[in-house]
Amino acid sequence: MVWRTGGTGEPVVLLHGGAGSWTHWVRNMGTLARHHHVLVPDMPGFGGSDRVGLKDNIDPLAWALIQGIERLIGHQPFHLVGFSFGGLVAARIAALAKDRVRRLILVGASGFGLPTSLRLSLQSWRGLSEADQAAAHAHNLRVLMLTGKITVKTIRLQAANAQLARLNSRPWSNQPILRDTLADLKMPLGAIWGTSDAILNSDLEYRINILRRCDPACPVALIKGAGHWVAYDAPIRFTKALLPMLTSPFPPVTRPAVRSSLQ
Repeated sequence: MVWRTGGTGEPVVLLHGGAGSWTHWVRNMGTLARHHHVLVPDMPGFGGSDRVGLKDNIDPLAWALIQGIERLIGHQPFHLVGFSFGGLVAARIAALAKDRVRRLILVGASGFGLPTSLRLSLQSWRGLSEADQAAAHAHNLRVLMLTGKITVKTIRLQAANAQLARLNSRPWSNQPILRDTLADLKMPLGAIWGTSDAILNSDLEYRINILRRCDPACPVALIKGAGHWVAYDAPIRFTKALLPMLTSPFPPVTRPAVRSSLQ
């Protein structure tokens, strides 16, 4: 597994989204590293990292990441930030690593059991000419990921990530993995969305309610006009929203004695 690290302070692990790599955080890592020890992997099956076998669940992926974290920082507590598919992977890490995760912050997270990118008109890029591949990647970025200007550099970054992705995350993202995991967690949470996130479908309040059943004090930041890939679309505003979530006090999380069912 390939990791990139930098900075000093409390460890923060950043998990990228599906068909991505460490570059999903390329516009944020430098600023975050001024305040924290930042650890950013290519998750197994993406970027430069080897695959892990998955059958009935994604826990082998989560365990591989936990082992990587232990190799880098031992058994220190750490913050965990997961984007999109990385959010549901982060939730499984939190469930398995338990008290070692100080706060779980979800960024445009999937895994709520709601309509996701499967309903969007994404284009296949495989088997096309180089020019047509670039056009398909630009289309997919515009439909799913970004609202801001899409540059040649961004298209090349997307193309490189897509070509190296050997794990199809979309079927996992369409399952209620995050929702079901949060139902059994009790830990400080945080959440960030772009208000123009294509994954949202008039269901933001429902998603927030699920988070606050786990942590009633869960802070939520909405980045106006930003798309699904909010950390890249609006990096300054995103990082400004994230940093207080990593440094604010963590009050004890209390929940009702009888947990409401999540439908």
